Amino acid sequence: MLLPRPCATLAADQLVEGTMRILACIGFALLLGAGPAVAEDWKEYNYPDQGVAIQFPAMPKAMKSTYDSIYAKGLPSMVVSAEDDHVLYKLTVIDLTTRSDMGTNFLNEVANRMQRDGEVLFTDFPHVYQDVKSIFGVTLVVDRKDGSRVRASLYHHKGRLYIAEAIVLPARGDKDMTTPSRYDQTIRFPPDGRFD
Repeated sequence: MLLPRPCATLAADQLVEGTMRILACIGFALLLGAGPAVAEDWKEYNYPDQGVAIQFPAMPKAMKSTYDSIYAKGLPSMVVSAEDDHVLYKLTVIDLTTRSDMGTNFLNEVANRMQRDGEVLFTDFPHVYQDVKSIFGVTLVVDRKDGSRVRASLYHHKGRLYIAEAIVLPARGDKDMTTPSRYDQTIRFPPDGRFD
């Protein structure tokens, strides 16, 4: 004949079982939410000749290009980009050494172009580093007319214009900026020229 278990033992067993189920659900949810660009996948890439370092979630490709402005045509530039999970991560570095006195105008021209591309959702004035080492810029988030959303941070520093963009392509479906917003925030300009 089986004797009933004491109530305290039953309650403890149910508590342990319930805790294990909760932990299993949390672990499963974390696995589902990990997606293709988890934190460990991001890697910093250094471009000492351009005075910048930035992180990408996938191996970027670099190519030389030119940039046209209302102030000057054919400015030498470098574009570094990678696509991951229907988000295009792109860093454009424009050489303004021949027009460095106009850096603010070039930066504001890019911001103005972006504003006209769609609806501005967010504007901020970030800075890299603290105190007298601070390098200030402008960040915009724009829902473009083509269905994409771009988050870009623009900086003018030491004769160069830097445009760090995370473009959420229409194919992604959702415009969640959690992962893409990380991109422009990883930019740095080593003040001593060292990238280690």
